[in-house]
Amino acid sequence: MPRVLKLFSLLKGLIKNDFQMAAGLMGEMHGLPQKLGQHFTLYPGQQYQEYFDKLCTGGKQEDIQVGEILNSLGIGSHNAEVYAQASIGQVYRVETDTGEFAVKVRYPGVEKRITADFKLLKTLLWPVKFTPLKNNALIPLLENLQVTLLDECNYEKEARIQDSFSRLFGKEETVFVPELVASNKKAIVTGWVNGHSLTDGKVGLGAWFIDAYLHFVIKSLKQLKMIHADPHPGNFILMEGAPESSGQAPPKLAVLDFGSVIHFSSEEAEAVQRLLLGDYLHEDELIEDLLISGLDRETVEVYRPIISDLVVILLEPFYYPGSYDFFNWRLQYKINTLLSSKTWERPLAIPLNLLLLLRTLQGIYYYARVNFISFNWQEAVRKYMR
Repeated sequence: MPRVLKLFSLLKGLIKNDFQMAAGLMGEMHGLPQKLGQHFTLYPGQQYQEYFDKLCTGGKQEDIQVGEILNSLGIGSHNAEVYAQASIGQVYRVETDTGEFAVKVRYPGVEKRITADFKLLKTLLWPVKFTPLKNNALIPLLENLQVTLLDECNYEKEARIQDSFSRLFGKEETVFVPELVASNKKAIVTGWVNGHSLTDGKVGLGAWFIDAYLHFVIKSLKQLKMIHADPHPGNFILMEGAPESSGQAPPKLAVLDFGSVIHFSSEEAEAVQRLLLGDYLHEDELIEDLLISGLDRETVEVYRPIISDLVVILLEPFYYPGSYDFFNWRLQYKINTLLSSKTWERPLAIPLNLLLLLRTLQGIYYYARVNFISFNWQEAVRKYMR
């Protein structure tokens, strides 16, 4: 079936709630469809979750001449087996005389597939610009997402980013980033990580996980001006902790796949830190940080009556003075209530970096919520901001 017909079938499946069929097509098509399915895994309790969970590491296996690619990278005698299918590339577990490696190989022609998918979506949604809602933010959002997803195809850039993260967290006790071994335009080679994937459904997470994840986010924000922005379960491995005199230490959190990373200027990174801390004496200070973070002034002025409340709702766990319990979480209800309080002159257009930041935070919230973790977010942020 041609790809364009598969995309139409996928959209039809989503509309008709045929999630099993939709997930199958997402895994077969890779690129944008599989990335979309991975994002859906971060919304617990939905009827589609059991189908989309598999897309974090699974999909149609593609025929790639991995031997030639490994030889070009200087990886000699080896035994390579397919380990997982990501949205942009296929992951191999490679055994050599010198050790085990993870090798992520880009799917041939994946950039053309992504470009074609976005072109079709923008064509289908083009009439939206002329609706009475004047929702002209949708097409620019798709264009920004296209740039972001195509950027994930740049393996040389991703390798440099992973190397920066690996060096930063090289001596950490709670967070681990695999060392970069080799890379080129087609593949990235890193050290193999043994442990339990969050996708196997057998791993129970505790407060240590949220603490380690926040430490990872805040330290990279402060020192690298970057945040890993792909929080689906396939990108994390729990390594067993080193034994302590009192028993077994908590596992170490290994973070994988640095294709989706937010880049901030120094001014933007400082504004995000202040947003997470929430120590604003006046609303004007919050508004200024939102402007620095990319919200345009016209949008801020239109939504000024509710903008402070929106920020408080979105960052509620961080602003709560004590251990936050997601049992009382009513994010969607509260936001819908605010947005339906009046007719707005223009859609709420959120810049891409802020959307990716919210996606990252949604990922951390997801793990706390589904594992019933009560945690003092405010205390942890202040600890790691020092």
